[in-house]
Amino acid sequence: MKKKQQGSFWKFALLIGLVLPLIAGAQTPEKTYKKFNLSLGYGLVSYFYSPNQEITNYYWSDSVNNISSSQTDVVVTDVKIKPLYLRFDYKWDPKNSIGFMAIYNGYKASGIRTDSIWNGNTYDISNTDLFYSMHRLRFQVVYTRHFFVDRPRVNTYFYTSLGVNLKFNKFKEESQEGLPNYSSFDVSRGFPISSRLCYGLRYNFSESMSLHTEFGLGGPLLSIGLTAKF
Repeated sequence: MKKKQQGSFWKFALLIGLVLPLIAGAQTPEKTYKKFNLSLGYGLVSYFYSPNQEITNYYWSDSVNNISSSQTDVVVTDVKIKPLYLRFDYKWDPKNSIGFMAIYNGYKASGIRTDSIWNGNTYDISNTDLFYSMHRLRFQVVYTRHFFVDRPRVNTYFYTSLGVNLKFNKFKEESQEGLPNYSSFDVSRGFPISSRLCYGLRYNFSESMSLHTEFGLGGPLLSIGLTAKF
């Protein structure tokens, strides 16, 4: 009888040992995470064309009568805006998110055009002010894979994005001699698709804010920014 009671006790203890972890696991609340990220960043290192040049073109109108002319353009970049980006992400689980990103960069430049004409013994010069501007916008859909999400301070991520590319160019001439001015505006018909591959490192200094740095292709090579999580 005593052996039978001992057998029943060990069976009961084994049952408790199996059931208690399941009950404890069911009662432990699932770890929550912020589902939305809003990131703003600035490209510290980025390479794109902006005019800083002096170009002279010579024209021979009449070599017999020694009539010739030249045109010299001196242009410098006044403002160069490296890429700025705004990205919104939705996490459907702690390691995956999808979102939307907008990237902007551009420049403003100005200069002077000097037209010179030699006509025998006369030498005529006229000057024209030049103004250039370029504004580029990229709108992209972004998929992000997050790593080391259990670390409270530092985690990393990798994202790839694909979207459209728009470039707006403006050119204007203002004559200093009172002649009619000329201006033009066009939307670039270059490659219409834009993409980006990027690896990022994020430092979380609070539950809702973090500092990030990114290394990527198809935009800024190196950038920093802030991310708000909610």
